[in-house]
Amino acid sequence: MRLSFRTHIGLSFVATVLIALLSGCGTVHKVNSQYDTTVGKKRQTTNVYQKAPLPVSLNRVALLPMYKGSYEHHDFEGIEENFRLELVKRSLFEVVSLTPEEMSTLFPEPRYSSIEHLPTDLLTKLSAKYAIDGLLLLDVSYFKPYEPVGLGIRAKLLDGHTGEIVWAADEVFDASNPAVSNSARKYYKTESIIQYPLHNTQTILHSPNRFSKYVAHSLFSAIYLQKD
Repeated sequence: MRLSFRTHIGLSFVATVLIALLSGCGTVHKVNSQYDTTVGKKRQTTNVYQKAPLPVSLNRVALLPMYKGSYEHHDFEGIEENFRLELVKRSLFEVVSLTPEEMSTLFPEPRYSSIEHLPTDLLTKLSAKYAIDGLLLLDVSYFKPYEPVGLGIRAKLLDGHTGEIVWAADEVFDASNPAVSNSARKYYKTESIIQYPLHNTQTILHSPNRFSKYVAHSLFSAIYLQKD
């Protein structure tokens, strides 16, 4: 029985993948690059704390401007927007995104780090003005804008009524890590391919902006969906 051309190509690809899996990481990486696949280990977001489940009262959360620290000279406008959009997509709560200008009208600083002492009236003022139930702070702990890109984020979610930390994460995503590369490209295939239908998934590893969408998705996916 003669095989069709499409069947032959499909069988050849399966054989190549099997050989790659048996041959080690180097061959797997070559196959992924050649065939635009994501064979191999995927990165898991594990450095997470959560007082599970989330409080039932956490219905409206303020997302503060991202704290950039030593990376202040970089433009994070697109990256901040990606984090906002990915958080909204989770539908965990209503997100109130505050700008540095809005913060400056209430506090001495437009941005605050999740690991510094916050103003004692921070929650009080934000609750009074925006009727929030919680507060989410994001810090950039690592940033590599050049290929292979990298982004580290430290995050804390506070209960607006008690000031207690109900969720926190501290993760670094480095595209030079094959597991990160696989996860980012798989995210691109399933989530962003409609936006960039003609692009090879490798492009997500070259763009800090696109890569940040995967990072935000991975980070916020570690927040448990269910509440009390």
